[in-house]
Amino acid sequence: MALAVVSAAAPLAAAAQTTPPAPPPSQDQKVSPEAARQIADIAREKRARTAAQKKIDSQLLYALKQKRGETRGVPAGPVDIKLDPQGRTLVDITARVTASLLSKLSKRGAEVVSKSAKYHTVRARVTLEKLEALAAIEEVRYISPAAQAMTHGGARNN
Repeated sequence: MALAVVSAAAPLAAAAQTTPPAPPPSQDQKVSPEAARQIADIAREKRARTAAQKKIDSQLLYALKQKRGETRGVPAGPVDIKLDPQGRTLVDITARVTASLLSKLSKRGAEVVSKSAKYHTVRARVTLEKLEALAAIEEVRYISPAAQAMTHGGARNN
């Protein structure tokens, strides 16, 4: 029996050993000057971020900057951030959840939807304009778009 298992696995092992590695990128492939400029602009924008902005997911920050009309280092295409009729988006805030933190979030315009001290997460609705003030709260570690439930058919938005 053991011989049959070895012989059945042998072709797979041989194929894995004889499959050549992917070729390295061609030296002839170069980045266009426009693409190089865009990459440099994005890198410059990331280096120029404030301490609070570094706590905000790039997609949220780009949506905010697009709304403000800031274009340098910000992708020109649409950002996939959903806003409700009041102009708010649903976010997950990673922080040590305390009564003091919840009070600070509320005072800065966040509508707390749910919280979990165990998972260090607060889900809240906020306008894009409030993100930097929320990120400036010392206890806040990161703000990201709210994680969406996934089904076999894709993301599900509530």
